Amino acid sequence: MESTRTVTFDFYGTLVQWHEGVEACFRDIVRRHGQPAKNLGPLIHAFHGEGRRLRDTPPWRPYRDVLRESLRFALKDGGMAMANADVDGLITGLSRLPAHGDVPAALAALRAGGWRLAAISNTDDDLIAGSLPSLGLDLDAVITAQQARAYKPDLRLFRYAHDVLGVTPQQTVHVAASQPLDMAVCKALGIRAYWVNRRAETMDPQWLPFTEVRDVAEAAVSILR
Repeated sequence: MESTRTVTFDFYGTLVQWHEGVEACFRDIVRRHGQPAKNLGPLIHAFHGEGRRLRDTPPWRPYRDVLRESLRFALKDGGMAMANADVDGLITGLSRLPAHGDVPAALAALRAGGWRLAAISNTDDDLIAGSLPSLGLDLDAVITAQQARAYKPDLRLFRYAHDVLGVTPQQTVHVAASQPLDMAVCKALGIRAYWVNRRAETMDPQWLPFTEVRDVAEAAVSILR
């Protein structure tokens, strides 16, 4: 198989149901604390915001630590004290996320079309492992922030991934749901990119050029065309 026929994917939100998983975890947490689960938005917003700050602030730390400290921050912001059960529930829930419904068939079609498939993810090796079976096939490579000691949008994670895969940025296609984390890197490195807009977000022209698609299935059709 030609090494230049390589598609890399963001994992959380692109291939597996990250946002749905986070919401389910927070629903369980606030229920455990005896709080209403009607409006999880502020808690989840604080969780994601603190996660970005921790990922972007040296020194590098494992994603498991980022999740724990982000949860602590969000719960404190919401007037709750984090318990061990909260952390355990979050880690367990985010360690076994199901694939989006369109993903297994799309990956299978790309594999049948002769493309290598790899994930580039802001996570730890053990955290991503439990969600991989839901993809329906084994990826050719799973490259994590833990391996590179760098989180997106740090270019070092992608450069490490390309070294592992034996390709240049221009020999790959990247498919991802995040504009500031993934499309930004693709613009900087000259990678052909597909932005998966599952959540009806607003396109930010500063990260162009990329092709906007509704899901991974639509990206796969375009790549195979």
